[in-house]
Amino acid sequence: MPASLTTETPQPVIPEPLTYGASLDLNVSLLSALGQCNIDKAGIRNIEMRRNALLAAGK
Repeated sequence: MPASLTTETPQPVIPEPLTYGASLDLNVSLLSALGQCNIDKAGIRNIEMRRNALLAAGK
């Protein structure tokens, strides 16, 4: 499994003070991090499905 799929996704820093504008920027960063996690999980699922198919085929 590629290390890129299992490495930690960096957490965005919560700005201090958390102003309204900064909270909007934080939301964008959090959604981006969540999206990357979902992409990584999809990649892991794909690898597992291919591995299971090979096992089922007896290879």
